[in-house]
Amino acid sequence: MLRNAINKLMRAASLVVSVSAMAFLFGCAAKPVIETRVVEKPIPIYCSVVLPGECKDAYAVDRVSPADDPIVINRALRQEIEERSACEVMLRAAVRGCNSVKHEDQAHP
Repeated sequence: MLRNAINKLMRAASLVVSVSAMAFLFGCAAKPVIETRVVEKPIPIYCSVVLPGECKDAYAVDRVSPADDPIVINRALRQEIEERSACEVMLRAAVRGCNSVKHEDQAHP
């Protein structure tokens, strides 16, 4: 009788071990689920702008003196307006170029 109980217990234990082993093996055989997500996060892009040649340290008005003829001073003022306008156009173009740069990693098809 004792032998019969031990035999049943051994069968039950071997059944539990074999079922557990099969469960572990089937768990390893399953393919993992790979989930990809697109996360959009703004990334600062540093843009270096070189000062355009149109932007000078000294303009035409800096070269005239108060003793000069009013016509010469007027011409210098008009020339400075043109020079500053050209500088502003170039600076605006540079800022527009920096603001419109897209990072290649963030480009979507």
